[in-house]
Amino acid sequence: MAKKDKINIDNTGVDKLEHFMESNIKAIIVFISAVIILFIAAYLGYTAYNVSKSKKIDSLSAAEMMMFDNSTVDSFAALSKTVPSLKDYIAVRSAGMYYIFGNKEKAVSELKLADGKFSELSAGMLYDLGENIVPSNYLQSNMSELWYYRNVLSSNDSNVEKNINDFKAMYPESQLLTLVENWNIK
Repeated sequence: MAKKDKINIDNTGVDKLEHFMESNIKAIIVFISAVIILFIAAYLGYTAYNVSKSKKIDSLSAAEMMMFDNSTVDSFAALSKTVPSLKDYIAVRSAGMYYIFGNKEKAVSELKLADGKFSELSAGMLYDLGENIVPSNYLQSNMSELWYYRNVLSSNDSNVEKNINDFKAMYPESQLLTLVENWNIK
């Protein structure tokens, strides 16, 4: 019978790890502490940023609720410098309130400040206020059905028929088209 050799389990890997931890315990604690401190600092910074942003939006909401004359609308419009990411919304909203309070000039000047995703809405409001806006420039926009309608209304005699036919082709089920047909604009 063959004798089995004894297996010698070598603990050198564990011994090396224990030795490394004993000799570098301070560095390990400092590293773990630094990671925890960085995590806490990042969390506090993120929270402070969100609280600051939330306070700005809360002040904007409070000012929006308090618009009851031209001077309060002026203070609301001034907030566009405080919250630049909402300047276009503030311009459109304050323009609407200026118009309600009978100040068409300020309404027009505020609407001309709006860009970005509010530019089309601003152009529509300017058109409604009688400003020189060409509806055919906006036929491919988000509110194209309304712009086709406005294009028909602003047509001169030579192109009314073409604009109505374009409107019919794009929006055959439109209630605005029904209005145009009922008015017999041709």
